[in-house]
Amino acid sequence: MTSNIILIENISDFDVIPKNIIENKNIKKFSFNLDIHEFLKSKKIEHEMADDILNENERLQIFDKMIEFREWHSKIKSDDYEIEGINLLKMLDSQEFGSFLIPKLINLITIKRIIENEKPKKIIATTSLSEMIKVIIKNYDIELEFFKNEPKELMFWDIITIKFNIGKIPIKFNISRNTYLKIKTYFENFLGFIFSFWYNPINYKKKSLVFLEFNPEFFSKIFTSLKNYDGDIILVNQRRSAVWGRNSLNIIRKSNCKILKIDNIKNNSEKDKINLLVNQFSKKIHNLFNNSTFFENFFIIENISFWELIKETLEKKYSQRLFSYISMIFNVKYFFNNSDVKCIVHLNEVGETEKSFLEFKNNIPSILLEHGFVERIEKTKRLDSLANYTKFNDKIAVWGESKKKYLINEYGIEEKNIIVTGSPKHDNYFSSRIKKKNSRELTLLIAPNPISDICGFSSTKIKLRFKEIITKIFSAVKEFDNLKIIVKLHPIQLQHNHEIQLIIKELDNTIPIFLWTPVIETINQADVVIVISPDIPGTTTMLLESMILGKPTMNVFFDKQIPEFDHVKKNAIFTVLDDNNFQNNLKKFLFDKKFQNDLVDNADNFVMGSLSNPNTASEKFVSILKSI
Repeated sequence: MTSNIILIENISDFDVIPKNIIENKNIKKFSFNLDIHEFLKSKKIEHEMADDILNENERLQIFDKMIEFREWHSKIKSDDYEIEGINLLKMLDSQEFGSFLIPKLINLITIKRIIENEKPKKIIATTSLSEMIKVIIKNYDIELEFFKNEPKELMFWDIITIKFNIGKIPIKFNISRNTYLKIKTYFENFLGFIFSFWYNPINYKKKSLVFLEFNPEFFSKIFTSLKNYDGDIILVNQRRSAVWGRNSLNIIRKSNCKILKIDNIKNNSEKDKINLLVNQFSKKIHNLFNNSTFFENFFIIENISFWELIKETLEKKYSQRLFSYISMIFNVKYFFNNSDVKCIVHLNEVGETEKSFLEFKNNIPSILLEHGFVERIEKTKRLDSLANYTKFNDKIAVWGESKKKYLINEYGIEEKNIIVTGSPKHDNYFSSRIKKKNSRELTLLIAPNPISDICGFSSTKIKLRFKEIITKIFSAVKEFDNLKIIVKLHPIQLQHNHEIQLIIKELDNTIPIFLWTPVIETINQADVVIVISPDIPGTTTMLLESMILGKPTMNVFFDKQIPEFDHVKKNAIFTVLDDNNFQNNLKKFLFDKKFQNDLVDNADNFVMGSLSNPNTASEKFVSILKSI
C-alpha cells in the first residue's frame, strides 16, 4: 500500500502543484506523457510512467470499446433530431469523436489500475483529472487534493495546423477552426471571382459526378481524364480547399471542374430560419444529454460510467456546429433537387461533408475509393473499422484482386459491390519513376510515421523508442562518408509530428524537413528510403509509394516480432525490429548493392501483383463513372 500518490497529466501541472510536493520522496509520482517524464528525469525525481501500465491487449480492448461508443447515436430514436430525414446526432465526424474519446479511456483505465495496484490513502492531482478520479473511486475511501489547472479541451478539428515549406525550412502554425474557415472562404471567393469555378445548380441541368473532399493534385489523372465528360464534374471540399495550391488550381481549370459550396446562406430569411432551428435543436440535445439515463448506462467501461467526463464537451461541439450542419443539409438538399447527380465518389464515410451527402436516401449510386496502403494480420483486422471496410454505403473501388477476396472472405461483402480499379492516386507514380544519376553521395530519405491517438497505442515508452531509433540512424550515418539525410513528415495533423520535428532539429538542424513537398518529388531525391512505423497498423502508404518509384525501402517496426504482412513475406520491403541487431541491418541496407537490387526486384513483383491497372487505374475508374 502506498500512502500518497501524485498523478501528473499535463506539463502545466508543475505550475500549480507546489514544488515541495513534487520533490517529496515519500509521495509516489506517475507521469502521463513524455514531456512530464523527461522533466522529472531532468530533475532526478523518481517516478513511474503511468501511460505504460496498460499492455497491448488492454489497449486493443479499449480500442474495440471506442468503436462501439462512437455509434451511440444509432441507439437513440432519431425522429426528434432529424432535419430532412438526416439525424443531426450522427453528423459529428466519427474519427474526430474517436480521437477525442480514446485518450480519455486510456487515462481512465490507467488510473483505475494505479489505484487497484497502489491502494493509496491520498491522491494528489490537478482539476483536469478530478472528475475522472471521482468516478473511479466511488467505492473507495481515499483522500483527494486537487490543484486548479483546467487546460482547454479541444477536439481534433477545433484547431487547424497550417504547414508548408519555404525552401528547406518547414513552417507550421495553428489557427482556430472558425478562423481557418473564414480565411478559406475569403480565399476561395477571391479565386472563384477571377476563375469562375463555382457551381450553381440554377444554371446547370446537365448530369454530374460529385467528388467529396478530394485533393485534385493527388487524383489529377481522374480529373484530366474526365475533361471531356458530357456533364459536370463537381468537387465539394469543406475541410481542405480544392484550390489551396497552384497545382490544384491548375488542375481544376484545365479539367473544367466546378466547386460546390454547401455552407452558403442565401439570404437573411434563411439565416433567421437556421438560427431558429439551431435554438430548437440545441434545447433538444441539451435535454437529451441531461435528462436521459441512457448515456450513463451506455458509456461504461470496466463497470465505470464516464458520461459525465464527456457530456459537456460533446454538448458544446454540437452547439457550436449545429448552424453549419443545418446549413449543409439545406444546401445539399437544394443541390440534389436541382441537379442530375449520377454518382458520388468519396474517400471515407465518417466525415461531416460525407455524411451530409450520403445520409440522404435518394438512391444515387456512391463509390468509396480505396486510397491508402493497408495490409492486415490477425491482430490488426479490428482496425478495418477505421477504413470503412466493414460497412459502406453502396460500392467500394479497391486496388486489386487480393483486397476484393479479403473483403468477400472476411466480411461477406457481395462481389457485385466491389469494383477492382487499381489505385488512381498512384498513376502518376508509375510515370514518374526515374533512375537516379550515379553520384558519390548517397541520399537517405527518412519517413517517420507519427503515432496516432485513434488506435490507442500512444505512450511514453513507444515515443522514447521512436526517439532512440532516429538517434541511432543519425549516429550511424555520421560514421559513413558521403551520406546525406532528408526527412519527409506525414501531412496528418498530429502532435507527434511536431515532436518528431523537434527531435530532428535537436539532432541536426541542418537536415531538410519536408512537410508539403510532393511525395513523388521527395522520394525521387533519394537513393534509399527508411520508414519508421511505431503504430500497430505498420503499413503506411509511403512504403508502397517508395516501391512504385523503385527505391530500396526499409521499414522499422515496433513490435516483438516481424509481422507476416504479404509485402514482408515476399521480401519487397526490408522489415526490421528496433532491436540490438539494428545497426548491422542498417549497414547492410545502406551499402549492400545486390541486396538493394533484390529488394527493388521483389518490390516490383509485389506491386504488379497487388495493384491492378498500374498507370491506367484512373482511366479504368473514369470508364466506370462514365457508364453510370
